[in-house]
Amino acid sequence: MSDSADDLAGLAAFAETARHAVAACAPLSVRDRAALLAADGLLGILAPEEAGGLALDIRFAAPVMTAAGAGLLGYPLAESLLLAAAFGDHPQGAAIAAGARIATIAWVGQVSAQSGRLSGTVGRAPLAGAADLLLVDTTDGAALVALDAPGVAELPAFGFDLETPEHEVTLDNVTPLATLTADAVARVREDALLLWASAIEGAADACLAMTVEHVSTREQFGKTLVSFQALRHALARQKLAVEHIRAALARHDALAARGAREAALARRVTFAVAVRFGAAAVESALQLHGGMGFTWDVPIHRYLRRVRAVEAQGQAAALHRGLALDLLHANS
Repeated sequence: MSDSADDLAGLAAFAETARHAVAACAPLSVRDRAALLAADGLLGILAPEEAGGLALDIRFAAPVMTAAGAGLLGYPLAESLLLAAAFGDHPQGAAIAAGARIATIAWVGQVSAQSGRLSGTVGRAPLAGAADLLLVDTTDGAALVALDAPGVAELPAFGFDLETPEHEVTLDNVTPLATLTADAVARVREDALLLWASAIEGAADACLAMTVEHVSTREQFGKTLVSFQALRHALARQKLAVEHIRAALARHDALAARGAREAALARRVTFAVAVRFGAAAVESALQLHGGMGFTWDVPIHRYLRRVRAVEAQGQAAALHRGLALDLLHANS
């Protein structure tokens, strides 16, 4: 992976296309969003060419996720990108890349398999109520199931994110459509960390932009809010939090570009950084907006919900503990 002029131009083009697509998705149904994203080539970025994809590396998906995070896209985009690639040699992978099938992932829980059939309950599956396909963890990998198959039941949506509400799903003696090995599942989860981090960057940056406009135009005691030093300091800390996320993403890209052994660790660190500083940036924006940040007219709280949902899906607390142990062992 090189930082050639062609690569940089390609990344910029994907970012611009994604911004327009995300904005255009706002008034559409979930099914129409799938069609629009697929028509713009955004669902098949990671999928192989034989599945109708572009077979690009994950760097090209990052700006698309950033745009999705900034625009609060109500679609399981990370899940679609990952599953279109993971099942690129299966008809379902091509259907996901083409927007014909909406796919999501249950990020928490595991089902048991007996005689090739799956049973159990899984959770934190974004937008499973509108999806066609669901990836569930098994004892030896993962399986893709049809959500309209006999024996599949969705529980009411829950969680923080209003645009992509999470569901619990129960399987009772369900036959899978396709399976993934444990190694393939590990790759999906590792790649998800980078996509989530990019989405959090977009959310944090959008909140920063809204906050700058707010404090620059709203007046109190005859002065704009930005005139008060304490608010300028808070705004500076918010900007610094966003830059921490960008720096972590850039460091990962640099390590991955030269095939460094530390790239895998950097990917987990990037997600941890994004969750910590992304939440801090959005919470700062919420505070600087005052009570307005909790209203439906100012969507700051919706960004915070998105960040917290991703934090839970990526099991950030466990990841932090794992990172601490890795770093202790590496320096012992």
